[in-house]
Amino acid sequence: MKYSIIMISIMLKEFKGWFRLHLNSRLKAIADSINKSSTIADIGSDHAYLPIYLVKNNKAKRAIATDINLGPSEISRKRIKHWGLENIIDVRIGFGLEALNPKEADTIIISGMGGLLIIDILEQGLEIANSAQRIILQPMKDSYILRKWLSKNCFYISDVDIVKEKDKYYEIIWVIPGKESESSETINYFDDKLINKESTILYEYIDSIYKKYESINIKLKNHNTPNAVKRRIECAEMMGYCEEVKSWVKQNVKK
Repeated sequence: MKYSIIMISIMLKEFKGWFRLHLNSRLKAIADSINKSSTIADIGSDHAYLPIYLVKNNKAKRAIATDINLGPSEISRKRIKHWGLENIIDVRIGFGLEALNPKEADTIIISGMGGLLIIDILEQGLEIANSAQRIILQPMKDSYILRKWLSKNCFYISDVDIVKEKDKYYEIIWVIPGKESESSETINYFDDKLINKESTILYEYIDSIYKKYESINIKLKNHNTPNAVKRRIECAEMMGYCEEVKSWVKQNVKK
């Protein structure tokens, strides 16, 4: 009986998805940043929610939804057919950017996966990535590492924003390929473009990072091994950095 209830719940959720275009906070922020695109490519499309939304709202003339697995791709095809968009949105199977041709998409979106995986995708598809006009990235973690990689590999970070979803915080990074970028040595844990925004969500995010390192520091309080001492020093430095950034953000919010 329990199994049946779970299955019914999943089926109802899927059924509702056919008839409404609802994006979560992360995808909505990405969609809102796109005004007009000739062709967008959504990598790891997650059932084509974003491509359908962009095409239906006249933000993209055409779209390509890719996924590495057959199952999600088939669901995307069915959903796209339901909206009558099978001649406008193309579904392809492949890892990362390998399903695309150079200059085929002016906007490439890679969201909902880890920063290290995004780096791997970009590294393996550099020719495709560099042929786009812009790339929108939304790492689930390791955004700092991703931004440093982007800077080292001639991807200009034009903007960074933070979104909150179910008590978690995620960065969205807008990138222009091939444009001269700042030195990776100047990339900070919290991007300067973020710090200069009037964002209460950013203040909350920084506070959550502070508490994370504070918790680690407390746990290591009575540990005096070389690694523990080194880690406590790192935590103290990060907490100090968070306090400094919070003061800047607080001033911007007050303004």
